Amino acid sequence: MRLPRYLWRRVLAFDRIGSRIPQLVQIWLIELLFAMPLTFFIAKVIDIRGAFGVPGTGESLGGVFWGSLVVSLVCGFFFVRSLIRPRLVHGGWTPVVSGDAGGATLIVADRTWRVEYDYLTSHPSYALLLLLTAPIPAVMVAMTANHGDATFYWRVAGIVGLIVLALMALTRALAWYVFRFGRRRLANQVKGISQRRLGWEIAWKPVLMLIVMVYAIVCIPMGWMWWSEKRTIAALPVVSVADGTDAVDEYRRVEGYLNSDPVYWAPHGTGRGGNNYSGAGVLVDIPSGGEVLLLAESLSVPDFKGVIDDVSYSGEIHAQGRVIDHITDTQGKY
Repeated sequence: MRLPRYLWRRVLAFDRIGSRIPQLVQIWLIELLFAMPLTFFIAKVIDIRGAFGVPGTGESLGGVFWGSLVVSLVCGFFFVRSLIRPRLVHGGWTPVVSGDAGGATLIVADRTWRVEYDYLTSHPSYALLLLLTAPIPAVMVAMTANHGDATFYWRVAGIVGLIVLALMALTRALAWYVFRFGRRRLANQVKGISQRRLGWEIAWKPVLMLIVMVYAIVCIPMGWMWWSEKRTIAALPVVSVADGTDAVDEYRRVEGYLNSDPVYWAPHGTGRGGNNYSGAGVLVDIPSGGEVLLLAESLSVPDFKGVIDDVSYSGEIHAQGRVIDHITDTQGKY
């Protein structure tokens, strides 16, 4: 039982995480409700006015976005107050020591060195909680990659969101290290243990372990699915001319060299920014001889653009798709 206790208390710091979950959730929610509504408001203002060569929509700012600004200002007040007038929070920590006893190593909690420690709600370790919010704007940026300017609002919202979160983290660091708000209330409470080590064990480590745990719960399954997808694609046969009759509706890898420039089309107009396409295609020479026509329709066009962007200087292309034995009239026209 000593090893699990050592991992629980010393390595993972779960004994300190559990007692701070309510406080951490409260801080995260305030920061979330400050950052994201403000992000949506600013992004909508930019969307209306236009930027980066993209024309604005010219519409009026709706009541939903004014409401978002109100929510952001209210939560922003509590965020700023927590930095300028931080609260003292009481915590405790019992160091764990180890020693050799014969052929075994004993790991025990040294209660004679138990630390009762006060820390401030403005501590910079809380900036790590912004990593729980950061995936929201990051996904907005990622999901609009290679899309046309019809998704300009969401792309701007993602960029603005990441900037807002970075500024919040910077503000917390300035409040602690530069302006030192409330730090005079922290006296040298413990002798024999350095303040740096106490800061790590009491403040940084529990929050860091919480972030690692949350990311592990999400990222490990997603990483496994991504790896499984890559293995499935790698196991596909390379396309050949004969597949046009022998493997219709089956999936194949496309390995070859570009034989033409990519063509994009939008029969009903390219929309805002002039770069919203409903289809694309390019001719590819394959090593086994012959040519294949790589086509993309609707939601696959951004993926097609990504494949084209990844084409090497020699013109070598790597893609995958479903074999078809006919093309539409629109595809034939373009």
